[in-house]
Amino acid sequence: MSETPQQPTTLTEDEQKTVRSAAVRAGALVAQAEPGFFDTFKESFAASKAVKAAPPEIQQLMVGGMPEMPSGGKDEAKARTLELISQAVAVLTQKAPTLVEGYKAAVLQSAKDVAAAADDTSANETAVIGEIERALAG
Repeated sequence: MSETPQQPTTLTEDEQKTVRSAAVRAGALVAQAEPGFFDTFKESFAASKAVKAAPPEIQQLMVGGMPEMPSGGKDEAKARTLELISQAVAVLTQKAPTLVEGYKAAVLQSAKDVAAAADDTSANETAVIGEIERALAG
């Protein structure tokens, strides 16, 4: 399967899934820091809004097939999400270095928007955002 010239990257299907999963799960990780039934709807909207605000080549990285779904306990899901974020940055650094900073910015903005969606950002959400920032930094 060859990619068209408009494709910004030459990522494999697995690499695309890693990049997409990391972006989706970062917002979910923040949402889980302060769970609330109605907050979940606001937070989901906030996460998708941040993706839509990203440049088209960054949006393209974060949409497509199903992301990797969390499994195991809360700590295991958190560790895997942070691992996926680090892996996504590594993949982009190697294969699409011009997209790395835009991707990092979009993922971080999505996480911050999720935290702010349901009133004020809590200490737990702030801590999770810090962990996401560290994973994005490599």
